Formats: sequence, C-alpha cells, structure tokens
Amino acid sequence: MSQQYSVKPKKNELAKIRGDLLHALIEGDQLTASRLVDTAISERWEPSNVYVRVIGHCLAEIGARWHAGDLSIASEHRATQMALRLLGNAQQAYVNGKRVGRRAVITSVEGDTHLIGGLTFADLLRFEGWDVDFLGADTPADALVELIENDSPELVGLSVTIEEFLPNASKTVSAIKQLQNPPVVVVGGAVMAANPILEADFCSEDAVKAVDWVQKHFDLNESSVTVEVLLSDLGERIRRLRKDRGLSQQGLASRANLDRSYVSALENGKQNVSFATLKGISDALEVGIAELISREWPFGYSS
Repeated sequence: MSQQYSVKPKKNELAKIRGDLLHALIEGDQLTASRLVDTAISERWEPSNVYVRVIGHCLAEIGARWHAGDLSIASEHRATQMALRLLGNAQQAYVNGKRVGRRAVITSVEGDTHLIGGLTFADLLRFEGWDVDFLGADTPADALVELIENDSPELVGLSVTIEEFLPNASKTVSAIKQLQNPPVVVVGGAVMAANPILEADFCSEDAVKAVDWVQKHFDLNESSVTVEVLLSDLGERIRRLRKDRGLSQQGLASRANLDRSYVSALENGKQNVSFATLKGISDALEVGIAELISREWPFGYSS
C-alpha cells in the first residue's frame, strides 16, 4: 500500500470514530458518516483501519444489535447501504497505480447475500496491486467454477457470513480444487473462526489477516513485480504526464530526441528503455527521473 496512507490511529482515536460512526449509521446520518470517514482518509489512515477496524467493526456491532432485537431490520438495511456508499468513496480515495500482475476473483458463496465482507477483501487486494473481479454476492458454485476454469485467476476469495451457508462454501472449494490447475482459495467471514474449511488454502474471519497471508504466500514484494508490469506502469505514467502538459506523442518525441513510434511503443509498455532515454524523457516532461519511475506516484490511476 502507498506510503501516502500508512498512519495507524491511536486507540483513543479509533474508539472515538467508531462510536461516532456507529451512532451516525444507526441514526441514518449519511452526512456525518461521510465526514467521519473522509477525515480519517485525510489524516492518511491505512485502508485496513478504515475498511475493517472502523466501518466493518460498526457493521458487526449493528448486526449484533439486530440479532439481539435492539435494532429493526430496516435500520440494519439502511446502515448497510450507507456503509456501501462509504466504502465506494473510500475506494476512490485509496485507489493507486500499483500493479503486481496477479488476478483474483472474489464473491460471496451461493446463497449468501452479504456483500461487504467480499467487497472489503477485494478492495484491500486492489490497493496491493491485484487485478480483481468482484462478482458480488450469491454466486452459484457451477457458474463460479466455469468462470475460474476459463479465466485462470491465481486467487479465489470466498466470503461466507452465516453458518447456514458453510456447506455451500465447502462444496464450492471442493469443486474449485478439482480443476486441473486450481487457484489458491481463501475463505473469509465471521464463521471461519470456529469452522475452517480444510480444503481451502487459508481461512480467516479477518480480511486484513487474509490479505497479509496472500501477500506472503505469493511473495509479492517489490522485487517480485514482473518487467512487463513495470514497463506497463512506466508507459502509463509517461502517457499521463505527457497529456497533462498538452503534448502529443510527436511533441514529446521531438523534445526527447526520439522517434514518435518509439514513444508510442513505450507508452504501451512494449519498449524497454535505457537510463539515458529516461533522462531525456524526464527532462522533456520536466520531472525528475525518480518521480518518473516511482511506483508510488501522486497521480493515481486505476489499472
């Protein structure tokens, strides 16, 4: 995740925003809820804290109050819809250009209509540079297996929120693992604490722990990123910087003493590049080489 959002809140700060957000969600106060989350993001809180420790924590408390009869189903549904809007806004703030060249498919298991657990896992993976297909909730097992067989993702994430749907989760994992080249399967949800699925590669009730395990399992440190991804990212940065400066490809090529076809290939991630060429391009774009090649750059784009 970008160092731009690396702040871990103090316990008293976390407790305060949890209490205030819980009250806003119960009361249906979208304006206050949005302000609270926007403040946390502006203070550069880690995405996992906003997604899991704040919004997820509040939703779990609301669910518990509904089960205890202290909240109506209408209030619980309203809070869930508000939370989905909060997560959508957070996703736009946290999105970055990091890519690791790995693909994942995330969904809630067949029968389970809860969205937020899977959505949280999907977005946290996106922030780590994964290309993620989030299928939503209640995906039939046979349709999911067919998609996996056709698209060959490296990772499949399954969310199961209610114990009633554990058999569906187990059946789905088993079907995935019977494929000729099965992906890694991670199953998440509150019920995983006491009901791990043995055929899955990893089970956890905590999305943050699941993402940490995935990153370690795939050894996704900076040195593991492929040359193809690095060149693609570099090309995208050059294209955006060129357009920001109102330059055509020919204009950039002339400034950097290059052929237009070379610039085109470079922007499409199809051209390797020397240090001398990087220096010419960075001078032409009026940026430092470090900014040009950095994978933590400030312009943010969605891959």
